[in-house]
Amino acid sequence: MNKEKGFTLVELLIVIAIIGILAAIAIPQYSKYRQRAFNSAALSDLRNFKTSMEAYYADNQEYPN
Repeated sequence: MNKEKGFTLVELLIVIAIIGILAAIAIPQYSKYRQRAFNSAALSDLRNFKTSMEAYYADNQEYPN
């Protein structure tokens, strides 16, 4: 008896369907994550800018032009 080993077409299709479902869930979540990270970085930059402007004002009694 020569029994060949391998995957059937149905098994491969099930695996491809599972990967597709996981990708459909993961891609929107990743986009939201990137947007949140960008917003956090922008807020941090604005806080740093505010601090530097206040330091300049403390030294010169005026804001830069």
